[in-house]
Order: sequence, then structure tokens, then C-alpha cells
Amino acid sequence: MTTTNPPVPVTAPHTAARAWTAVVMLAVALFAFVSTELMPIGLLPQIAHGTGVSVGTAGFLVTGFAFIVGVLASPMTALTSRMDRRLLVVVLLAACAAGNLIAGLAPNYVVLLAGRALIALAIGVFWSIGAATAVRIVSSEHGVRATSLVLSGLSLASVLGVPLGTALGEHTSWRFTFAALGALSTVALLIGLLVIPSVPASKPTTTGRQQPVWKLPALRVAVAVTGLAMIGNFLAFTYITPFLTDVTGVPGGSVGLVLVIWGAAGLVGNFAIAPLLNRSLRRTLLITVALLAAALVGLSAFGASFPLVAVALVLWGAAYAALPVVLQTWVFRVSVASGQADAATSMYVSAYNLAIGLGALVGGLVIAGPGAGAVVLIGGIVTATALLVLLPTSRHQPDTDH
Repeated sequence: MTTTNPPVPVTAPHTAARAWTAVVMLAVALFAFVSTELMPIGLLPQIAHGTGVSVGTAGFLVTGFAFIVGVLASPMTALTSRMDRRLLVVVLLAACAAGNLIAGLAPNYVVLLAGRALIALAIGVFWSIGAATAVRIVSSEHGVRATSLVLSGLSLASVLGVPLGTALGEHTSWRFTFAALGALSTVALLIGLLVIPSVPASKPTTTGRQQPVWKLPALRVAVAVTGLAMIGNFLAFTYITPFLTDVTGVPGGSVGLVLVIWGAAGLVGNFAIAPLLNRSLRRTLLITVALLAAALVGLSAFGASFPLVAVALVLWGAAYAALPVVLQTWVFRVSVASGQADAATSMYVSAYNLAIGLGALVGGLVIAGPGAGAVVLIGGIVTATALLVLLPTSRHQPDTDH
């Protein structure tokens, strides 16, 4: 059995200002990665038209991406576990920048798919190591704050990055949106070279070491809740554009602006969640999942009324932006005592992304069958089942370390 060594301290002396700049840069990098993953959701019709494929085929840019991350996040994290985190972050951001450049210049759908596959190989690793790297850059007493700050990049990508990127693509070109994400990744890379100190790998993460982490009951519950909640969320969100245009009657060119409502609420939810987390992670998780499910069901019930749709979008945006922060904080707390935060986080990342893929896949079947009006209702029902997993498992709740 491999022994557990204490984390290796960062080797380069650095000021508090430089350390927190590095943490902000990691948050921006995660924002760029996750915005890239989800961006086709708001631009499916434009991408389909521009590459000469159907909307369903264009949707594979999301589904296929998510499945690549879901399957390869853990082995890729293990494969890169011995690399200095500064070097690894730079390499991963270079892949994100290059992949977005390929996507923006792609002459056809196959090349576009290849560019996104390159990014998919990188995002799972970055997502797995980002928060843990931030904790090692700052002093230990600021670990929770650093974790929350990095994870804000995840939530803001969905609630801010996708709406803004959609609006940009609608008024310019979907290619310009991917080029902008490539530019953002490049800027983050250059800043990272300046501010991230050397962060040696503390210990190797191998597939053999991940099995004990999976045996933690709380981690199994966290992965199950993550999977169900995210399947429901992305079942609805992947096809929010046809819902808004076909059911609510929003003009096609205005979807991005409508999603800004969702994003603005998410911005508030992302930063308002921290005080609640400090009081009770379990209660915060229950409320957030319940609010997300209720918002999706309400969106279905009142889909023809734009004012009520706007209210539902506000609730949905706030709940969804908070949920990844709550879930990954739970996973991080469960795993940190075992000294295998990277391994546990990679499992969470796999569950999260497989859920994105499954949600998009099931949503596509619903769109082809009952139609856009049913997709958010089914998403709400699936999300609500996460509560059925969470409520009976009191011994393995987020506020415990079991």
C-alpha cells in the first residue's frame, strides 16, 4: 500500500497579492474551460447551419465532449499526477487555447469536433486539480476561501459565460465566440506564467489509489446526487433555446439576451451561497436541489407566459450557480482527510460530465418525441430524484466527514 506523504509546499516565495492573483487566474481558467464545454448549447442552430449538419448532430459537440471528460478525467488525472502543477496548468491552458482556435477556424464539422476533443482531454484534469492547487498556493487558513473562489469559475461559466457567448455569437458569428474563448485562455496562460509559483506534485494519484476513495460512503452519495441533479439540469438546459423559441415565443436572435436574466441571477447565487455553506452545507444542498427542481417544473407549467418564465429563469439560475460550488465543496471536505483530493475530485468531474452527456442525450430524445415543452418538466422530475437519494442518508450528509 502506498504511504501518504504530507503535501509538498510551494517552492517559490511569493507575496499574498501574487498568491491571490494566481487563485483568481485559476478561476478565470476554469471559467474559460467550462464556458468552452457548454458554449454550443446556446449556438446549436448557428453551428448546425455553418457546418452543414443537423441540430441533433451539432448537439454531439456537447454530448461527445462530456462523455470524453467523463470517461477520461480520472485516468488523465492519474497520468499527469507527477507533474508540477504550474507546468501542468500552462500545458492544459495551451490545449484549451489551441482547441478553441481550431474550432473557430474549422472548415467542417469533423475538424470542429477534433478541436473540441483536444479541449475535452484537458478540462477533466484542470477541473480535478484547480481547487487543490489553489489551496496549496495560499496559506492553509484561507483554503476554503480559495476553493470557493476557484469554483466560482465553474458556476459563472454556465450562468454568465454561456449567455454572453450566445449573445456574441448571435450578433457576430459562432466562430468569433470560440476565438474569444481561445483569446481568454491565452491571457490566463500568460498571467499564470507570471504569478503561479512552482507547485510540486504532493503524491502520485493512480487508479490503484482511487479505490479507497470510492469506498467512502459520503463520496458515493455525493457522486449519486451530482449525477441525478446534473442530468436533470442539462436535460433541460441543453435544449433551452428551442424551449424559449417554440414554447415561450422568444425571437431566435434574442435568446442570448433572455439567458442574461438567468446569468444575472446566477451571478448573485454564486456569491450569496458562501455564508450559507459556512452555516450548514447539508441544509444548503437540500434547499438548492429543491429550488432547482421547482424552477424547472415551474418553467414547464408557465412556459407560455414570458413574465413567469423570467421568474423561473431567475430561480433556476440562482440555484444552478450555487449547486456546483456546494457539491464540490462537499466532495473536497470528504476527500481532504484521506489526502486524495485530486482522485476524489476527478471522480466528481467524471460524474458531472457523464451527467451532462446523458442529460443532453435524453433531452434530444424528448425533443424528438414529446417536444420542447416536455424537456424542462422531465428535467425537473429527474433533478427531484436527487432529493430521494440525499434525504435518507443522514449518516453520510455533507456536514459529516464519513
